[in-house]
Amino acid sequence: MLVEKAGSGTTDGGIVIWLLVILILAGAAPMTAVDVPRQAAPAEPLGCSRAKTALARATLKDAKLLLKSTDDPLAEETDVIHYRLDIEVAPLSGFLTGSNTMTVRCRIDGVTAFRFWLHSSMSITTVRVNGDAAPWRRLDGAMLEVDLDRTYGVDEVFELEVVYRGHPVTTGLASIVFETQGGAPVVSTLSEPWFSYTWWPVKEDNRDKATGDLLITVPEALAVVANGVLVGTEDLSGDRRRFHWSTAYPMSPYLFAFSATDYRTFTDTFHYDGGAMPVEFFIYPESDNRLNRGAWLRSVDMLATFSGLYGLYPFVDEKYAIYQFPWNGGMEHQTATGQGGFGESLTAHELAHQWWGDLVTCATWHDIWLNEGFATYSEALWFEYRSGEPDAEALRNWMDVRRPVAVDDSVYVWDDSDVFRIFSSDYSYRKGAWVLHMLRGVVGTETFFDILASYRQRYAGLTATTSDFEDVASEVWGSDLGWFFDEWVYGGGAPAYVLGRQEHLIGDQRYLELSLAQTQTEAAFTMPVEIATEELGARRSYTVWDNARLQHFLIPVSAAVDYVVLDPDKRILTRSVTEGAFVDGPPKIVSVGPTAGTALMAGAPLSLDVVFHEDVVFDGSEVTLVDRDGTQRELAVAYDTALHTATVTSMQPLAAGIYELHIDDGIVDVESGLALDGEITGSSLSSGLPSGDGIPGGDAVIKFAVTGIRSAHRRVRPGR
Repeated sequence: MLVEKAGSGTTDGGIVIWLLVILILAGAAPMTAVDVPRQAAPAEPLGCSRAKTALARATLKDAKLLLKSTDDPLAEETDVIHYRLDIEVAPLSGFLTGSNTMTVRCRIDGVTAFRFWLHSSMSITTVRVNGDAAPWRRLDGAMLEVDLDRTYGVDEVFELEVVYRGHPVTTGLASIVFETQGGAPVVSTLSEPWFSYTWWPVKEDNRDKATGDLLITVPEALAVVANGVLVGTEDLSGDRRRFHWSTAYPMSPYLFAFSATDYRTFTDTFHYDGGAMPVEFFIYPESDNRLNRGAWLRSVDMLATFSGLYGLYPFVDEKYAIYQFPWNGGMEHQTATGQGGFGESLTAHELAHQWWGDLVTCATWHDIWLNEGFATYSEALWFEYRSGEPDAEALRNWMDVRRPVAVDDSVYVWDDSDVFRIFSSDYSYRKGAWVLHMLRGVVGTETFFDILASYRQRYAGLTATTSDFEDVASEVWGSDLGWFFDEWVYGGGAPAYVLGRQEHLIGDQRYLELSLAQTQTEAAFTMPVEIATEELGARRSYTVWDNARLQHFLIPVSAAVDYVVLDPDKRILTRSVTEGAFVDGPPKIVSVGPTAGTALMAGAPLSLDVVFHEDVVFDGSEVTLVDRDGTQRELAVAYDTALHTATVTSMQPLAAGIYELHIDDGIVDVESGLALDGEITGSSLSSGLPSGDGIPGGDAVIKFAVTGIRSAHRRVRPGR
């Protein structure tokens, strides 16, 4: 969702005005524009976030009250299957009357009571269980409890009807508003995060999804849009009309919504393989022009693009609709998005919520980034893929637009009693989007979309937690991603990189040595970091795994390096990237191989050259040779300071077999005094060397085979 109240504007100045209003309401001295401690907003601000926080602010007291009630011990006992909400609204007086009939399945044996939510401003006239009056009591300003007509067992079903009436709580920004537009009344709802109960009786629990019928009666001059499909309309006495909308797709309570006013309508069709779906638009008469229609009609192209990326639009048997409502920004009500604006990114954001937020819904408000971070990243994906071909520059540019101003806090909402924190544009939206962008950079684009496909398949029509998404991502990638989620989702901060460099020519091979420091106050981040160079006029790319405050990487290059750029495609959310002086690091092994004319063959002494990238100090005791049985063989070791090369020779001929040459980190660099960075990974010399993980310390273990076959100048294959 992206929202603020209509009329406050979507420009940077509008944001300032909105902040001033909040401060005045809070009793604080207003700041001048230059005092606002934020950078300028992007060209298209996150209206969804602003509408939701403005809404929550207006009813913050009720939000606090409800939060005390949501830890309901009875909530897990039942599952609401269906709501039938039949209400009449009087736009001029702001009065609402009607009933809600809940069909409820029991999940355990021994159920004797049921709890639901309805704000104390609404009067209840009748409560019936299976058609008979039932005793009920109010537990607090939000929650009520009903005694059932008998004890119910697992999978048994009962119907609860609540007849009610009253003036819903509204301060002009609450979950239901009674206003005017162009001289006509408008009634609209926006219930996220926990305000459904302010206007209808409901089990206020994201995890309990239900299908629904919404029967809304209004003056006959008004039209009503709601979730699902329009079953029909009925003219009633007194110049009234009832609209009957119905959805067969289960949804969380906060996604149930309607809007009524003097709408003009237009339609289009989304064609997909095997069918077609109506796309419906409900617009205020004063906004109905070619430009605005064209802006909303782009959603048809977006449906095709997102269906290609995420799988077919999930509610294709019903519709997708956009309707104008009294907030700037938008709200992703399932199958029917309310929007107060016509911006391209807003339309993409809200449509993407149909997959991420509606089909798969965050289980708790701690996990809101699974809704908002996904929808914000979808904006970038729309701009990347809207032409039909990937556009890396468009992706990079839009992620720069959606770069958070602040990064100190976590994406995960540890304190979900703070509605501003839930809908933080920096953390839940922007940083949440960057988490996905960086995850894509870690696992690769193909695997990233495989992760989203598996996530959708597993949780379609359900709710998910951050842990659920992490499990899916790790499973699809084939390796534990806990390190990534710990630092980027559950933890705060971001890395600040300082890059230093120098070059070496060792024999015929040139090497680029990098010192990469992280200077942020938080602990070091683990990330694959791309290094781009220009060598002989050609761009080349290398990736290093950085996971320490200071690491050193030695990269074989093709020629002298003209320039070096860290993270050229902006795949990492950084505080800063600067180039600094090179910091000397530990020695590394760059090659291991037979001396000229020497064969690794049975019956002859072994002679190997071990070449370091810098001059080292050692006495030969750091090098040992063992056979398969662990027997140590006697060696002679000589070191050439000028060539940084140790020549290792066995004192006796070797029999055929597998041997390991151990070079321990007692060897140190002459200049820096740092211990050998010697770990060798990979199955071949090219992938295993240069040695090391970028941090001083670590033995080198080199495996090789001695055979009866002459192999002069043969290179030894290192391994673990």
